[in-house]
Amino acid sequence: MQGLSLINKLLYFLNSISLFLLLGSYLSPYISPLLFWPISFIGLIFPILYITNILFLIYWLIGLKKPMWANIIILLIGIGNISNYLGTSPNNNSSKENIKVLTYNVRLFNKYNWLEETDIKEKIFNFFKTENADILCIQEFYTPDEIPNFSYPYKHIGMHNRKSQWHMAIYSNYPQIKNETVSIEGKQMNNTCIYSDMIIKEDTIRVYNIHLASNWFNSSDYSFIQNPKKERLREGLLGITKRMKSSYRKRALEVAVIKEHMTTSPFPLIVCGDFNDTPLSYAYKSIKRDLIDAFSFSGKGIGNSFTKIPALRIDYILHDERFRSTNYQKYNQILSDHYAISCEITTP
Repeated sequence: MQGLSLINKLLYFLNSISLFLLLGSYLSPYISPLLFWPISFIGLIFPILYITNILFLIYWLIGLKKPMWANIIILLIGIGNISNYLGTSPNNNSSKENIKVLTYNVRLFNKYNWLEETDIKEKIFNFFKTENADILCIQEFYTPDEIPNFSYPYKHIGMHNRKSQWHMAIYSNYPQIKNETVSIEGKQMNNTCIYSDMIIKEDTIRVYNIHLASNWFNSSDYSFIQNPKKERLREGLLGITKRMKSSYRKRALEVAVIKEHMTTSPFPLIVCGDFNDTPLSYAYKSIKRDLIDAFSFSGKGIGNSFTKIPALRIDYILHDERFRSTNYQKYNQILSDHYAISCEITTP
């Protein structure tokens, strides 16, 4: 660009690339990873791209340089996505009439001792009893000996052939008149999606509990993400990229089936679960559709739900637009690699 110094021309070039990637992140929810999987990775780094371009904007504003206009326009285009990552809502009024919904990926109750504490399972059990949510959705549920009740009168356990396999659970204080598993490619994927139809205040509501395909990062992957080292750069990036490519595609297949199943529901929906993907993703967009994200409506602060990567939100509570959510909470105790989240839902 004419009139810019050599340094500013270099910064303009880098800014242009960053703006192009930011635009790509805006498109990521609309393009299936089955068609072009790298777009999903660009959506993943949306917060980094947005902050980077804010810094470029500040730099150009100080010098009143023309490149500031491109930053202003493109940042404004994506400003609506900020509420998916940063909650500023005052909707935090609790009421005994509300339905308290809690969802938690319990990571097999620490079966493989990822956390050094020996009583993780008992602490999670006590947490459930203390919070006493009206509806409790659990992912990576593992109880090979016996199925706990947690003092709930009704439950749906998505069982495999053996109790020793991983599954999911929906507990409730409300009668569950129908409990089923969503079949993925002809398989009863009890660790992917189950649902229960419940009678709540003389109405029937369908509750989905979803656990989409994991990225299956190992400890060395997380170590590289948190502290990338030059000597392991190529190896680390290739390993993470390979796993993410596979998981993005697998989640795309899963959400296609789940989305279609949700459209057939005769009842309003509450959807809970671990999507293993961010709010700016094809998986999230496909499942959310016209549902309300409880965090965006009543959350405060940074909506991270995964303990190992800062600001990463992959756990959700969504609900029918006829409902209203209040008092969204993230529980900061580390009893899993996820944080538990809850909200209160008011029905008409």
